[in-house]
Amino acid sequence: MNFIRFVKTPRITTTPQPKKSPSKQSSNAKGKTSSQPQLHLTCIVTITSDFSPFAGSAKFACRLTSSEITHVCEEIIYWNPGDREIKVDLPLPSNFTSGFLKFWPLPLSELSLWPLPTDFIGEFKGDLTTHIVGLESRQLTTGSVTGSDTVVRTFCVPGDVKPGRVELTEQAGETIIRHIWDAGLILSALIANHSIPSFPALQDLTDSVFSSFAGKREVKILEVGCGVGILGIVTAICFPQCQVVMTDLMDAESFVNRNINQNLLEYKHLKDNASFRLLDWEERPFPPWTEAEKFELVVMADVTYNTSTFSALTDTLEHLLRTGSKGAKVLCCGKRRHDEEEGFWTGIVQRGFVIEKRIVCAIDLEGNFRCVEIDSSKEDGEQLVDFVLFSLPLRASRTTS
Repeated sequence: MNFIRFVKTPRITTTPQPKKSPSKQSSNAKGKTSSQPQLHLTCIVTITSDFSPFAGSAKFACRLTSSEITHVCEEIIYWNPGDREIKVDLPLPSNFTSGFLKFWPLPLSELSLWPLPTDFIGEFKGDLTTHIVGLESRQLTTGSVTGSDTVVRTFCVPGDVKPGRVELTEQAGETIIRHIWDAGLILSALIANHSIPSFPALQDLTDSVFSSFAGKREVKILEVGCGVGILGIVTAICFPQCQVVMTDLMDAESFVNRNINQNLLEYKHLKDNASFRLLDWEERPFPPWTEAEKFELVVMADVTYNTSTFSALTDTLEHLLRTGSKGAKVLCCGKRRHDEEEGFWTGIVQRGFVIEKRIVCAIDLEGNFRCVEIDSSKEDGEQLVDFVLFSLPLRASRTTS
């Protein structure tokens, strides 16, 4: 996946008009000069996969709307192979006071407008591409000196009449924390789209996990390493009968709660079925609730990239499935960033966990998505994504400190 990000967040600045000589000044009927300072909106954007600039070509729209949702101005921006960042400079009307700046990807060719994409990732993103994720700024005002340190990304989930809109806040800029990452987005898209005829293996995976929820009054789901909460919130939206508890370190709490609250208007049930709790994989003893409460499903995404956390994460999962959540399934999605990540799955099996299903998919630079063999190596420009369902048989449990 590739994400449009701000290298420098939007600012509104004033450029004074050059002074004219008295002989060249124009005036209106009342004799006042018509020269006024020019407002500009400026920012610097990039398209990145992790922290590497996108190596392909892209086209995206940059649109500014006023706070009254009135179209102010728009510019089409082209990204070429080799680009690292693009400066945006939009002249603004003199009466502009506040608004929102939105970037979203466009098809490179108008010929690709039809047919509309049926890929589950494209449907979840709600636009005509599957591999570039747009963003929207926080409110911009002419009186603000500094830009906001957060941005909004918007996604779609199926609805009875029309797709619902999910807004998620993340950190602006290119920091490594408090962002939406590839696997969280992809697994959320998979959960949101219950019918995936183009990928029967993934359809079978989701059916095997979520079909058991049918008819149950309440199911408890735990997310481990939730980040800003995309996976847990989308799961809570799609399964209102479930209680979804999202966990991470303390610095994630404000983002998760903010993202729950900003979606309450459309999904009122989030107030009751989505929540955050602190869970540090390295802290001992584990919180009492991990033993007192039973979760039927544990989900996680983007948690297998850091080899230094493998042991602590495995300990945490074993503790959960050995105590309060005996018999639970674990559903994990992760993008492979380096070969050492395979060590996590080797360690899981050595600890006694059983891998019930493992599906590997490849995404190329243009967002084409395909299932491949488990031991496949990626081709140039491709990224490999693992979907793994595993559990801990009771006979294989052991005591952890």
